[in-house]
Amino acid sequence: MIGRSHAADIVIAEASVAARHAELVVTVDGRHHLTDCASGSGTWRRPAQASVSGRWRPVRQGFVRLDDELRLGEHCCTVGDLIAAAGGAIAPDGGEPRAEAEQHRPRGPVERDPVTGEIVRRRS
Repeated sequence: MIGRSHAADIVIAEASVAARHAELVVTVDGRHHLTDCASGSGTWRRPAQASVSGRWRPVRQGFVRLDDELRLGEHCCTVGDLIAAAGGAIAPDGGEPRAEAEQHRPRGPVERDPVTGEIVRRRS
């Protein structure tokens, strides 16, 4: 969980970031799935391949790469920056997940497909 709340796994102390802004999940095959948690200011992505003038695109949920730029509210970072802030659950070079990442289960009010990271259904 990424957000302004002290209970978030990755805390971003900025007023434009919601308490529970987004979730970043490392899937069993090592991919990264990002979900916006209906934050007011939104979660935005600019692929690393885009030029500096590349457009930001809103993210509801989808796969992202380590070098993709993200904007959470007014906070800008890369997916790799978030992974590093979470304690580096994956290898810094984007290689195979470490053992602790493989055992980490997604948290939050949703259930996710363990292969794709996509939301399967909401918990009641």
